[in-house]
Amino acid sequence: MFRMKSSQTNSECSQPDARRDFEIRPVEKFPESEFSQLQRQVFADVQRESDELNALLRAEGETGAAEPAHAPMFRLGAYIGEELVGWSNGWMERGRVFYMANSGVVAAHRRKGVYTALLSAVRDHALSQGAVTLRSQHSVLNNAVIITKLRFGFHVSGLSQSAQMGTLVELSHHLSQPRQEMFRGRAIPFVARPT
Repeated sequence: MFRMKSSQTNSECSQPDARRDFEIRPVEKFPESEFSQLQRQVFADVQRESDELNALLRAEGETGAAEPAHAPMFRLGAYIGEELVGWSNGWMERGRVFYMANSGVVAAHRRKGVYTALLSAVRDHALSQGAVTLRSQHSVLNNAVIITKLRFGFHVSGLSQSAQMGTLVELSHHLSQPRQEMFRGRAIPFVARPT
């Protein structure tokens, strides 16, 4: 495990809560290579390393093509003192959608409300940026996160394939009642009849 300091330059930092022993706060950047090691540890169950994919990525990197421009990354860290125990990264996409690109919680700190607190903090940030929907993708093997997000109000909005992660489920959380009703009106009639 590693410890790090973060700059609290944003008023969106959560205040310490007497009911929990962690704190959620914005982070400008996570330190490498420690963060990469932490990600590999957290996603070991669902992400397979592939010599074929690694060779393909190296070959693509040798073309010299510039990476496409991305919206600014927003990062949140969950800390116990200065120890990073969870995180969430994401950015705004077209259509006022906030994409949750990568989130995780260290195994020893799961089932303690850390991930749900990160979800709440991401939702609050997305709303402050004018987002109308949160979107994320997950390995279909990542049941703990999928179930947590479904309980939080996310809905299954699609499936896709990834060379690195296999089958992915896309989840969306509509941040307003009118959007939620529109989604239900368009999607639910095709999958279930209301009772």
